[in-house]
Amino acid sequence: MSRKEAILEAALKLFNQTNTQSATTNHIAKAMGISPGNLHYHYKNREEIVRLLYLQLREEAFLSVAELPKNIQELQEHEKLLIQIQWKYRFFFKEMLFLFSRDKELEEMYIKDNIAHRERISHSMKIFEEEGELVFTDKKSFEFVVDSILMAWQFYASYLHTLGKTLDSQGAVQAVEHTHNAMRPYMTHKEI
Repeated sequence: MSRKEAILEAALKLFNQTNTQSATTNHIAKAMGISPGNLHYHYKNREEIVRLLYLQLREEAFLSVAELPKNIQELQEHEKLLIQIQWKYRFFFKEMLFLFSRDKELEEMYIKDNIAHRERISHSMKIFEEEGELVFTDKKSFEFVVDSILMAWQFYASYLHTLGKTLDSQGAVQAVEHTHNAMRPYMTHKEI
């Protein structure tokens, strides 16, 4: 592992243990046993590190249109991976809006990616409908399900925090359960 990769790994661990406000570049350097100057040789600031961690998250979670689940069972398999990714990068989901307030470049990247992500969810829902697994009676219901899935993926960690609940690995599982419950009224086979 290169020094740059080790810095990202140490930052991810610290951000998840505390938060990005508490884990400064000095804390990251100390955790690695290197000088702050050595860390700044590789990365100019914490925002750059967060941005690169976001790019890693995006790469791990991204599916092209051709790779999207073709049925609800495939979606459930993909969600197992998403649960692991959300837990691995939990700091990002917990602090997303704060991070955007500190880094407009990150916010712009995320908005662009999020619009594309919503389009991929919509595409999957259309496939599920074409395959007869979901039935939507109107466009509004369809949009509700797409948005519910997107919001659960993005904001479930923050939602738990606002209820005074500690975020744990089960929180990502609950986000997936939320998406299934949003789809359930439109499923043709309710046992899924």
